[in-house]
Amino acid sequence: MINQSEYRSSRELKEQAKNAMAGRYGGAVMMTLSYLIWIYLISYSGSIFSTMLAKLPVFSNVSVSVTTDIIFTILSTLIISVLNIFAGMFQCGIDLYYLNISTGREAQPADIFAGFRGEPSKVFTISAFLLFPTILLSIPFNIFFEMYFLTGDQKYVILSCAFLIPSLAMALYMHLTYGMAYFLLLDFPHYSAAKILHLTRKKIRGHRARLLALDLRFIPMLLLGVLSMGLGMLWVYPILSESHALFFLNLMNPNHYIPIDKRI
Repeated sequence: MINQSEYRSSRELKEQAKNAMAGRYGGAVMMTLSYLIWIYLISYSGSIFSTMLAKLPVFSNVSVSVTTDIIFTILSTLIISVLNIFAGMFQCGIDLYYLNISTGREAQPADIFAGFRGEPSKVFTISAFLLFPTILLSIPFNIFFEMYFLTGDQKYVILSCAFLIPSLAMALYMHLTYGMAYFLLLDFPHYSAAKILHLTRKKIRGHRARLLALDLRFIPMLLLGVLSMGLGMLWVYPILSESHALFFLNLMNPNHYIPIDKRI
């Protein structure tokens, strides 16, 4: 029987994450910048595809119907969603980088591409699963928002918000339930995506509140990061990512937890 005290508190994990990152911020900042650049490039590609789609004769005609406009919104949302799934695959590389730091192994900038090596189809499947609820709810949200711009009717803003709120709630639920999925995939690369997701849900049971408490502890730091024109995020994001790696290790093996300062 595992004693509850063997699980580390959010305060302990945050402090251990700070200790783990001491002297490693140079590489972590480069890793974060690389991640942000790739996300930006993928998002920019989505804008290009949407622009190209809008120039097709069926959509560029000034007399297009509301139905045609809705079809364009759906197609544009789906294109951006697929690109977001690919963007989500970089999170696997981020998790590997900080898992390597947590276990005393060499963390390299090339870790960012871990999700695209080996069996990327598994990573793509997990990324798609994590984003699916948000993608599903974003379609009606975008449709109603587009209807507001076409008609100016305020009711469409209310309808958009009616889908935005559950979308945010589902994103939080997926994070708290499946946020450790990539860590598990890195630990058990021979498992199928379905088995990884099942194991993730099983292991996190009873620990969602701990993960939420850990994330909430970073809110003041995140706010300061935003207020610093985003520059502070280069310091905050590595600590947050490292704390998630430490949370995973403690979750998987609380009986043999080794403090980070003794492990490295």
